[in-house]
Amino acid sequence: MNRALIWAIHRTEAWWACIGANLDFAHVTVLTDKRGRGDRSVTDAFYAAFRRLNATQVGSSTLLGEAAVADVIARCRVLRWLPKRRAVAMALAMAEAMDAVLAEERPDVVLSFPIDSYVSDVLARRARARGVPHFEVTASALPNMAMLMHRGRLITADARPDAAAVEARVREIADPQFTPAYVQGQTAFTVQRFYKTLAYFRIRAAFFRLWSRLTNDPLNLHFLDAQPTLGHKARWRDARIAGLVDRDWEERMDAFPVERRVLFGLQLFPEAAIDYWIEDLDLLRHEDMLVEIARSLTADGYQIVVKDHPLQFGFRHTGLLDRLKAVPNVVIVPYEVSGNALLARCGVNMTATGTLGLQAALLGNISVTGEAYYVTDGDFVVLHDWADLDGLASALATRNPPASLRERQGRIIDQLLQGSFAADFFSFKGFDPAAPNPAAADLGRRLGERLRALGPQGEDWHGRFMPVGGGRHIGSPLN
Repeated sequence: MNRALIWAIHRTEAWWACIGANLDFAHVTVLTDKRGRGDRSVTDAFYAAFRRLNATQVGSSTLLGEAAVADVIARCRVLRWLPKRRAVAMALAMAEAMDAVLAEERPDVVLSFPIDSYVSDVLARRARARGVPHFEVTASALPNMAMLMHRGRLITADARPDAAAVEARVREIADPQFTPAYVQGQTAFTVQRFYKTLAYFRIRAAFFRLWSRLTNDPLNLHFLDAQPTLGHKARWRDARIAGLVDRDWEERMDAFPVERRVLFGLQLFPEAAIDYWIEDLDLLRHEDMLVEIARSLTADGYQIVVKDHPLQFGFRHTGLLDRLKAVPNVVIVPYEVSGNALLARCGVNMTATGTLGLQAALLGNISVTGEAYYVTDGDFVVLHDWADLDGLASALATRNPPASLRERQGRIIDQLLQGSFAADFFSFKGFDPAAPNPAAADLGRRLGERLRALGPQGEDWHGRFMPVGGGRHIGSPLN
C-alpha cells in the first residue's frame, strides 16, 4: 500500500498531517470540508453539485440509490432534521464530491475518526463501492492503546495475544474501579447551570450562523450541527430536567432485589455510535426503544434504574425522562451518582453501544447491548432488530450467570487485544504543529504497521468480513 486518503474533521488537520507523514506511505492526502484546510477540500465541488441537484430535485443517482439516500439521511444527526429536498441534494452532492476525490487520489486505504455524519458516511460508502477499505481510528477500551474499526465492527488481527498478556489486562480492566466515575465530586446540576450551558451554545450557534454566511459555506456540517433548530437540541423549558431526578432513589432501589434491577445508563444523544453501528434502522429510534424496553420489563417485574450521562446535562430534552417516569417502577437517579456505583447495584445493564455494556459483562452482570465492537459470542444479550425487544424479558429470565467469570473476561479481553495496538490516540488533544507531540508521530508509525498487516496486501480484513450483500436491509451501508 502506497497511497492513503485521510478525512480530517474540524481542527484536526495538522494532527492528521503528522500521522500521515509517519505512516511510511508514498502519498498521503488530508481531505477536509473547509476551504484552505488540509491538502484539499471538497467544499467547492460539493456546492457546485448541490446547486444543480437541488434545482432538479432528483431523489437518487448512480452513486447513491434511493434506498441508500434514505439510509444516509436517517443516520445523520443533521440531515434528518432538514427539509427532505435539501437533505437529499446534500447527500447526493457529497457523494459526487467524494467520488471525484477518490477517482483522482486513487487511495489504497481511507482513514478517519469513527464515522459520525453523512459526510464521512458517504465517503465510506463510495470507498467501499470502489473496493477501497475504510479504517476508522479511535481509542481502545484498553488503556494506552488504539484500535481500528468499521461501523462498530472491531478490525481484528488473526494472531491471538498470548495468555499472559490477556491475564494482565483482565486484572487491570475487570477491576470495578477501573473506569473513572462520570463526575468527580459533587457537581451542582442546577437550573442555573442548565441555563448557563444552553446560553453559551445558543451564542455559539448564532456566531456560526453568521460566520457560515461570511465564508460562503452555509451548509457546512460543523456550522449546521450547532443550530438550535435541529430537533434534538435542548430548549429553555428543558431546564426543569434538574428536578426530574428521584431524591429517594436509594430507598426505591432497595425495594427490588439486585437481579431485578436494570440499569439504563443513558448515552450522549444523538450518538454517532448508535447511528452508525446499529444496522437496523428501527433501532435508531433509540428513545422509543428505551421506553418500549422499560414498559416490557417493568410489566415482567423488573425495576428500571435510569442514569443520565452528566455531559448530557444542558443538552437533553425532558421528553425521554418524562416518558420513562410515566412507566411504573422506573427510578431516575441524580446526575452526580457514578455509573460504577450503579453497575455494582444492578444485575442487568442495558446500553445500545456504550462502554457500560462492556463493564457490565466484565463484572459478571447480564449485559444487553446493540452491535458494539466489544461483543463476544454468548457473553452478551444482543439486540439486532426491533423484533428482539419482544423476547427480551424471556431472554433475561433464562440467562444464567457465566460458568466462569474469568473465562468470560478472558474472551472479551482476548478479542479487544486482537483489535488493539499500543499507541496514544489522544495525542490530538492540544496538538501544536509548531511543537508536535512525539506521541502523534509514534501513533503514525504504529498505525502504518497496522494498516499494512490488516489491509489488502496483508490479512485483508475488509475483504474477508465485509462481503457484498452483508447488510440486513435495503440501502444498508454493509451491502
